[in-house]
Amino acid sequence: RATLGLLFWAPAFPAGAARAREREGERRAVGAMKVVSVEDGGKVNVSGHVLVVSGCGSLAYLGELCVDALVSSFDLGRAAVLESRHLLPLAMASAFAAPGSQGASAATLTTAAEIYQSAAVPKLSVLQLRSGIAEGRRQAFVQELWTWARSEGVAEIIVLSSCSSHVKADADMATHTDLRYVFIGGGTPTEAELGVGKAALPLGHGMTEEDLQLGPTRELASIHRFLRGGGVARPLLLQAAAAADGEAGAEAKPGFDPPPRSKPPGALALLGLTGEALDLQLTEHLARCALDVVAARLKLERPPALKTPPSWLFEMEAPTLERRLWT
Repeated sequence: RATLGLLFWAPAFPAGAARAREREGERRAVGAMKVVSVEDGGKVNVSGHVLVVSGCGSLAYLGELCVDALVSSFDLGRAAVLESRHLLPLAMASAFAAPGSQGASAATLTTAAEIYQSAAVPKLSVLQLRSGIAEGRRQAFVQELWTWARSEGVAEIIVLSSCSSHVKADADMATHTDLRYVFIGGGTPTEAELGVGKAALPLGHGMTEEDLQLGPTRELASIHRFLRGGGVARPLLLQAAAAADGEAGAEAKPGFDPPPRSKPPGALALLGLTGEALDLQLTEHLARCALDVVAARLKLERPPALKTPPSWLFEMEAPTLERRLWT
């Protein structure tokens, strides 16, 4: 019986393994993230771009509302639709046409994830993530997004999101602002180079000696200590840190000449300390800060004026019951 078992099992193993690998390859090909241009046969170019991403799950939709403001203020148009099996499907009326406005009935649909660009603002791409991420898939989605951004040559990722205000320490209570930032990548740019000015403080500005033990750098320690309720901001920053550390380790090896590959993009998170309730003043402050930062990173003469997107009006008009914690 043992001999017969081996006779049947041994020849079948290589073929079975090959079929399993084939199925796995097909699954990955089908499930990989896709970026589909709105132009037939077109391809979206993000090489060398600053890519702004919404927090996707940020408290009070803070990141998503600020990204809408950037799209309106820079007068961007939809360039592509992003498809991922990790995002929940979504289709809704155009997010940039107010109900009752002229042509609103003919407005295009808005989907779960879209990329916005404009020829008037080269090197800027904005990724709006309106849908939620499937349960347990956040890390997989971030890995997928990071891999795509790096392979396409994105220069820098800016995440607009929230940070739960329950993490505030005594040092935060004495500050003039509820905006925070953290940068992960090559070098340590100054506040002026980042464009944040005095509008935001480092996420770890009030860290104690004990807090600093949570990570090898001040930035990583602050992420582990404070960043909560930020959607994809935390895993995306940690992904950037791992990539930067791997790049530095490879360069430090004597006599090691790695094959040429794309340099990992830096990652900057602009965060608003908030809770579940909508705070329009904080939303405006974060949106204005984001406009300043994007203008500085693109070396524009000045940021555009803030244009209120329709989504802000929707949020102001929405009754309180529609914003309850369990929605």
